[in-house]
Amino acid sequence: MAATLALAAALVSAASAEPDPPPPDKDQRPAHPAPDAAGKGDGKAPEKGEDDKAVSEVEVVAERPAVVKQIDRQIYDVRKDPEAQTASVSDILGKIPSVTVTPTGGVLLLGQSGVTILVDGKPGSTRALRGADIERVEVMTNPSAQYGPRGTAGIINIVTRKDRRQGQTGSVTAGIDSDGGYRFSLGPNWVMGRWIVAANIGAGQSDFSSSFERLRRQDDGLGGMVTIREGGRNGYAGEDLQGGLKATFRRNDRQSVYAGVQLYRSEGQSDGRERATADTAAFDAYSQRTRGPGLYEGGNINLGYDWTGKTEGETFSLALSANPWSNEDTTISENRYDNPALPDLRILQRNRQVTLQTELKADYKRPLSGDRILSLGGAWTREDEDRRQTFETLTAPDPLRDQDRSISGLRDTQAAYVTYQFPLWTWTLMPGLRVEYEAFDVQSGGAFGGSDHLFWYPSLHVGRDFGDDLKLGLSYSRRIDVPDLTQLDPAIRYYDPTSASRGNPNLQPVTTDAWEARLDYTNGAFSAGLVVYDRESSGTISGYSVLTPDGVRLSTVINAGQSANRGAEVSLRGKVATNWSYAVTTNLFWREQQVLVGGAPRTDSQFSYSGNAQFSWKANPAKPDSGDQVQLGLRYLGPTRNYQGSSDGFLRADLTWKHPVTKKLMASLTISDLLDSSESHSTIRAAGYDQDSTYRGSGPTARVFLTYRFGAP
Repeated sequence: MAATLALAAALVSAASAEPDPPPPDKDQRPAHPAPDAAGKGDGKAPEKGEDDKAVSEVEVVAERPAVVKQIDRQIYDVRKDPEAQTASVSDILGKIPSVTVTPTGGVLLLGQSGVTILVDGKPGSTRALRGADIERVEVMTNPSAQYGPRGTAGIINIVTRKDRRQGQTGSVTAGIDSDGGYRFSLGPNWVMGRWIVAANIGAGQSDFSSSFERLRRQDDGLGGMVTIREGGRNGYAGEDLQGGLKATFRRNDRQSVYAGVQLYRSEGQSDGRERATADTAAFDAYSQRTRGPGLYEGGNINLGYDWTGKTEGETFSLALSANPWSNEDTTISENRYDNPALPDLRILQRNRQVTLQTELKADYKRPLSGDRILSLGGAWTREDEDRRQTFETLTAPDPLRDQDRSISGLRDTQAAYVTYQFPLWTWTLMPGLRVEYEAFDVQSGGAFGGSDHLFWYPSLHVGRDFGDDLKLGLSYSRRIDVPDLTQLDPAIRYYDPTSASRGNPNLQPVTTDAWEARLDYTNGAFSAGLVVYDRESSGTISGYSVLTPDGVRLSTVINAGQSANRGAEVSLRGKVATNWSYAVTTNLFWREQQVLVGGAPRTDSQFSYSGNAQFSWKANPAKPDSGDQVQLGLRYLGPTRNYQGSSDGFLRADLTWKHPVTKKLMASLTISDLLDSSESHSTIRAAGYDQDSTYRGSGPTARVFLTYRFGAP
């Protein structure tokens, strides 16, 4: 790490000593002189005698393409989406090719879990982000060595908007939904000479409900089977408040420093009801109600320095980020048994989690002669987490369940990477290597444990252009998923009288080797992409459940051996008429993994699919903001198997209508889960019991929003 900081200090010193501005990018030369400190130009506009042709200023405006392909990522511009101003982050991600968002909020890449989500290239929470904050989304299904190896499925980098127009700009949004929720947000920006200040504040209320049904057949302890039926509803009502401020000072045209802070607070009340009955009087039927408050507080603090060198494309950045957050909930469970001889049971449970993630990161990129590009950098990351759980039986002490447990972990990671892009005949190659040293210490119940590892993560990206229309890319990377404290915590957490979960302190990381071949074709408004991939994983983490002697279903996690995901994704984007366009992505994959059959593991293969589609109509395609827009969006995921069971797929449809009221006032209507079809089913086949479960969300929800843009056009 000392070498990394020394390199950073040397480059900062060199950058500060550089007096002359770089030449403008050949494709981005300004039509006007660069502003001075007062934002009024450099005072050297052409005089009549200087250039007879400089009789008027000309501004050239080019629209950014919806999709940009780079050697190691796909970049999607989401600013023109009808929901861009009002949608949540998960709604925006659910429309991106290769990305699937499940009904419960899980994010998959190419149908696989284990996705790392970054904000502006750094770890950070997406809770405070609005759709209006997002400029583009970078999808890296096979990232280069520049990025950390966490997330075996890949990386999604959300790039936020940065408005550099002189003066004051921004937007204000207000809306309500059919569940009784509301949302308000204000995002002003000021550009004053060399200062850029961006602020945001927002508040909202949300109500969410879901229902479930479970049918369980389990051993009755006497050589027979008992059938248990469970069903209920879970509800949550809460309010949230968020605000942030970021200031950037451009020292000159090549150097800038910034500082920003974002705070978020969410407070609410949960209320769940459950009923359990059986086909035998030996089972004590009961009703349960679980309710209590919850509080989430978090923030992001960012400091940074950016420098652009004389050589076109030469950049250096130094960034420090801290992400503290805490989550605390208190629940009281009241169980009433049908048998009057059994007393009611009241249980108090408190959970508190406090986390601080800190990262210092330096990146340097320098173009060399002959279309060669060298990138190198380093990072130091610290993750400090504490968890405490209190479980207390209020009606009568229970020495088997009552507990006060805590677990804490400290993970330090030091990393260095290098990538080198160079041409070879008609190909472009970019090999890379990342080296990480990790020290992980855990304390639980007075016991200490830890590990030290040195990891090597190679990557290779190869590209070739066959003319302007056809591009081929080949890539390889090695990635890893490390267990978090929740998965390692051995403490038992009870959900009701017959179900509980615990972590596994012996859990090992998952390592993945990923290969991809990507072919992209573009012809005017039409584009097509094909991705063929193979991901081989070792130590796959899977859920595992057993039935304890006292009839409690105990769930944990284990390393379930080898697994592989192989498949192909096809993406099509284009127009069927002047006003109609489409974007369709379908991923077909073959999964091999270990499953339990008759209590013994064996290799199982399964075919499945995932994808999304958007069909859009624009009254004025040349100027979307000046006319109505309608978009129908679909998300779908096929059935999947796991170590002890399987899950059915889902289909969800969303409809959005965007209508300009005035030039600066926009109205939108969105109906989520239009067909009420995002119901999901799952099964578990465990030793001692089988279980079939059904989960249903809140159903169709309508949202109406008004967005007003103020300031410069």
